[in-house]
Amino acid sequence: MGRLEGKVALISGGARGQGAAEARAFVEEGAKVVFGDIIDENGYEVEAEINKTSEASKYIHLDVTNEADWVSAINTTVTTFGKLNVLVNNAAIVIPRVPIEQRTVDEWERVQAVNSKGVFLGAKHAIPEMRRAGG
Repeated sequence: MGRLEGKVALISGGARGQGAAEARAFVEEGAKVVFGDIIDENGYEVEAEINKTSEASKYIHLDVTNEADWVSAINTTVTTFGKLNVLVNNAAIVIPRVPIEQRTVDEWERVQAVNSKGVFLGAKHAIPEMRRAGG
C-alpha cells in the first residue's frame, strides 16, 4: 500500500513540471488526484498518461486567479472521488528579472494574482472540504 492510499488530492499548476510530477507521484502512492491548470492540452496529456495504468486522475481547467474556477475544482474533486484530503497549491509564475523601475504594474499584479491570490483562494475553498473529510 502507498503512503497516500485512500487520500484524495487537488493539485494546481499540474499540467507540466513540478505539478505534473506531483500528480504522478501521488497516484503512485495510492491517492486519487484532480489536477488543474490553464495549459489544457498538456493537462489532458498528463491525465491520459497517468490513467493508462489507473483511473485515479482527472484533469480540469483551473485558473487559480478565478474564484469560480476554484469552486468548480473543489466540487469536481468531491463529486469525482468523494472527498478532499490534500491541497497542493503548486501554481505559480516567474517573470524575467528586470530592475524595479522597468517592471510594469500589470506584470506585478499578474504575479500577485497567481502567486498570492491563487494560494488564498485555494485554501479558502479547500479547507472546509478537508475538514469534512476529517483532516
